[in-house]
Amino acid sequence: MAPFYEIQFKTRYAETDQMGYIHHSIYAQYFEMGRIEFMNSIGISYKQMEKEGVILPVYNLSTKYHIPLTFDERIRLKTYIKYIKGVRLAFGYEIFNEKDEKTTEGEVVLVFAGSDGKPIRPPKKYLDILKQYV
Repeated sequence: MAPFYEIQFKTRYAETDQMGYIHHSIYAQYFEMGRIEFMNSIGISYKQMEKEGVILPVYNLSTKYHIPLTFDERIRLKTYIKYIKGVRLAFGYEIFNEKDEKTTEGEVVLVFAGSDGKPIRPPKKYLDILKQYV
């Protein structure tokens, strides 16, 4: 596996569904948290990229649920870069519960785009940094 960045946090009551599980829509938010923290840790700020006219819209998101998460669980989220191919940047995710069981796997594919939303080549300064973590 590529180098990863890990964050830990507790699930919140507001994230649960009627069955008492973390709602499937929340996992996309968890992945975003991991991705932004990963990028910050390697010196790339989403905010700065956007000021420079570079955005990273989501192209594809997939999630595999192995074990449901519930309210008030301390979880670990590992985030890593799976690949960079053309204008696409793919991140992988793994979530572990307090028993160190893998509960969830995910992938988010982003596309480098200009502020108009049209795909662009990844700027060299960002590509040079990102390639170190694949």
